Amino acid sequence: MADGLWELLDLHRGRFPGRLVDQVKELNQDASALILAWELSGLAPGLDRAGRDRLFAVCLALRVSQGLGHTRMALVPAEGDYADLLFRAAGLGPFDLRAFLASVPAIAGRPGEARPLIVDGDWLYAQRMLDHEQDLAARVQAMTARADLETIPVAEEVYLAPNPLNPLQRAAVEMALRGALTLVTGGPGTGKTTIVVAMLRALLRQGVARQDIALAAPTGKAARRMGQSIQKALEGLAVRTEAEQELADARVEPQTLHRLLVWHPVTERFHHGPGNTLPHKVVIVDEASMISQEHLCRLAGALAPGARLVLLGDAGQLPSVDAGCAFHDMVERLGANCVELRDSYRMDPSDPAGRNIYSVARSIRTPSVPELWEGEEPIHCRETLDQLEYRKVELLEPGPGVMRAFLARWFAREVTGLAGFRELAGRVFTFRGGAWGEGDAAALEALFDHFDGFRIICALREGQDHRGVEDINRLLHGWMGGVTGRGLQTAAPFFAGEPVLMTANDYRREIFNGDQGLVLKVAFDDGRYRQAAVFPRGPGWAAFPLEPLRQRLEHAYAMTVHKSQGSEYARIAVVLPRTSHKALTRELLYTGLTRARQSVVLLAERERIPFAAGNPARRESGLADRLIPGPPG
Repeated sequence: MADGLWELLDLHRGRFPGRLVDQVKELNQDASALILAWELSGLAPGLDRAGRDRLFAVCLALRVSQGLGHTRMALVPAEGDYADLLFRAAGLGPFDLRAFLASVPAIAGRPGEARPLIVDGDWLYAQRMLDHEQDLAARVQAMTARADLETIPVAEEVYLAPNPLNPLQRAAVEMALRGALTLVTGGPGTGKTTIVVAMLRALLRQGVARQDIALAAPTGKAARRMGQSIQKALEGLAVRTEAEQELADARVEPQTLHRLLVWHPVTERFHHGPGNTLPHKVVIVDEASMISQEHLCRLAGALAPGARLVLLGDAGQLPSVDAGCAFHDMVERLGANCVELRDSYRMDPSDPAGRNIYSVARSIRTPSVPELWEGEEPIHCRETLDQLEYRKVELLEPGPGVMRAFLARWFAREVTGLAGFRELAGRVFTFRGGAWGEGDAAALEALFDHFDGFRIICALREGQDHRGVEDINRLLHGWMGGVTGRGLQTAAPFFAGEPVLMTANDYRREIFNGDQGLVLKVAFDDGRYRQAAVFPRGPGWAAFPLEPLRQRLEHAYAMTVHKSQGSEYARIAVVLPRTSHKALTRELLYTGLTRARQSVVLLAERERIPFAAGNPARRESGLADRLIPGPPG
């Protein structure tokens, strides 16, 4: 869609100055920002050409601010920030933004007025963003003001099995049993999912029915990981109560937030909200750092009176793709409702690879730059491709030809390295009546387990010299054509055995933006086989003919760090830009590193690492200012 919009805009360069279009691209925003800003600027009557151009630039800057993750824009832009750059590219000199907005009352107003743009103090908001921020703050404050519940003591066994909880984990469980709002933050391997199991067991023993507890995550991938971890822990219990046995037998299946709130694509509304609340007494959500401010507002608004909300995540990770950093703001502000888990179980001496990854990630967050290169657990610098061990954190500087050579080795070692890969990927599967044919389940499990073991993660979608998602995916797709695409007379968008990623929600098929699957050859009910997209579904898989989904799928040999959130792999390669790009932040590098359990290969110039560690992501949001902290917990 974005490429088509850029092509359309190229036909109208007279309307949009070339420098402005180029600046929007440089800020990694798509063409829709220009179109929406132009439409919005047309809502103010009586403006001359100069006034219309100025209003368009303001609307564009606000739209770009949301695309960059901010919920508001400063009325006095700092020199060199996105608004300043856009105003300069539009040919505007310095001007009083507050006074200008006061001159267009049809489109700009104050809080409480029904205007597209709202001036609130020293900030400019889109009205929708301000409404969500105020509503979320009010609902969170109402939860924190509620008196704690009187709880029934829970048997000590809940805190000891299947794994004994440390004091902070135990405190988080106890907070969730008595409080209206519980925030749990912690880095990789700190046992966030472990305490979800303890919470579930404790709630069941306190008499909360299984159907009164909702489990959710922002993406399908994160929801499946959450469910798998819970199921594994439940099955590891030596002794179970009747309720725990029923829970294990039912196989826990957390939902995406969209499924929990029941999105109606026709009406473009959620079924559950303030007028039709969720039936659950407790809602537990994992990977909360990925939730946008708007969606967290919708979730809070859908809670029934008296319902409890538990949010688990890592406040040090990248915030949501969409605007806001709500989980981070709540953790930062609401200490009395928050538990921070600090002990990582990847630090087990028997797991030196995990210990090294965790230590490097911790040094990046500190940041402790000397520790990155000289500490007990440093980044291991390799001079050549042949020196890579694919263990711990290794850095390889991608000089001329290095990226392509590394990708060729990665393709052979990882992508096609599974024994019998060509036969498994080229197999004709049978999916009839919702059931797989003989031997298909074992083959699917082998393929999905294989691709769940590795991934290339990039800072940017577009990058020169194989430094971006699109370039890497294009290259590896071409190589896969020689493996499973032989015999095809024309090039195909996808070949059998290729990993793919959904880029939009498909509510009818119940596959969602960010879901990952494989393209395979599948025979459906009519007996004919065709290309299909196969996705995990519950304990198994579901297949869909590829053609209706083609425009919503992209290759997933490589993905952005944002898209990788909620996923975990044994081995990853992290590709960073050649220059000190604005997108290269501490949170991006930390999030990328912590997707791995055993091996991280950093493909970057050495100086990019301390630059990222010293460049924290800054999102402008007023949520933290609207939250009143309670006494320390």
